[in-house]
Amino acid sequence: MDDGETAPPAAKRRNQKKSAYYIPKELVREILVRLPVESLMRFSCVCKAWGSTISGDASFHRAHLRLQRPLLLVSPQTTAVYGGVHMKKMILYGWEDNQQGTSTPLVHARVRAPTLSSPFRMHDFAHCDGLVLLGSTEAIVRVINPATRSVLSLPWGGCGAMQLHQAFGLGQDPRSHAYKVARCFVTGDKHYKTKMKVFTIGIDHCWRQTMTDPPYPVAARRTATFFKGSLIWTIHESTLGSPAPGFLRFRLDKEDFVLMEPPPCYPRLDYAKSALADLRGELCLACGGGDMMTLDMWMCDNMENPQWDLRYKIDVPPHMPPDFSPIASFGDQIVFKEQYLRTGHYDLKTKTYKNVLWMEDLRCHNPISGKTKYKERHFDNIDVIPFVPSLIPV
Repeated sequence: MDDGETAPPAAKRRNQKKSAYYIPKELVREILVRLPVESLMRFSCVCKAWGSTISGDASFHRAHLRLQRPLLLVSPQTTAVYGGVHMKKMILYGWEDNQQGTSTPLVHARVRAPTLSSPFRMHDFAHCDGLVLLGSTEAIVRVINPATRSVLSLPWGGCGAMQLHQAFGLGQDPRSHAYKVARCFVTGDKHYKTKMKVFTIGIDHCWRQTMTDPPYPVAARRTATFFKGSLIWTIHESTLGSPAPGFLRFRLDKEDFVLMEPPPCYPRLDYAKSALADLRGELCLACGGGDMMTLDMWMCDNMENPQWDLRYKIDVPPHMPPDFSPIASFGDQIVFKEQYLRTGHYDLKTKTYKNVLWMEDLRCHNPISGKTKYKERHFDNIDVIPFVPSLIPV
């Protein structure tokens, strides 16, 4: 064929047809990163390249996480006896405001955890980038990704017999981007000492004890708040025997302890009746006002030199932390977890509060009872935490 001749019409059509099916890899990535986790789990089987990106690309996981819509993770908990052993059953549900009164999607199936005794309260859940630290009173600790349904059971921590005198935390090391579980516990027979052990997910095979011990005891079964690379624990004043000087901050990159100054509450901060939360990138401390008729919400965004700002005073008596605590912020609303198995919203514009979710009104399939509607007698506790579906592996 001469250079001046054009390709035959049939060959030209074949070339056009072949090029029509080509999609640049960059465009495929931009499409995939916007899809929900459930769809991506199916698409990972389409081809080897997609599977490698979806399952093993850390930069893709972080980009996908930034585009996901946050929701609430609701966990009704029941206690049953099997062969004389008390078992905690937990069911995890994703919940959004527009699902009120409708069927709630099941995020994770039943999780069983043996307890020491049914009256003991489990530690609260913790969430970081789609990973959830499950509440437990047992020696084994579990971290799960409810979106991918993967579960990691951490090994025995060797923390002695005083398992109830423990407090946990989950967060990400800002330097290595690894996720770490921290376990603060008490050891000793007569002279108690506070210790800390750390487990790095994907790296460690056993718990590591920190080089230095925590300088203050922390409140047992009160999960730490993760904020900007650190875990913030509430100091246990009763064990300390004197007023707490602040909050105990554990830096995940250096794995050391720093004292974080509290806000200038009047007359003084009651640590046992306070609650910490990460709200829109700021650390929030909720506590009773000086007259105990309002809930004060102090905000801080600087960890190195805390400058607390009394941002909100909410008129919601007689509710006070820890039974009434902020857990998340969506738009102009702050979500609170209440006692009596319910959650509510405080509208920052209208300055009004309303109950949003009562567990007795939650309609969803319950694999324990086989029913589609919970009744209060069917469970003994509820945990509600903010949650973002992600592909982060455990």
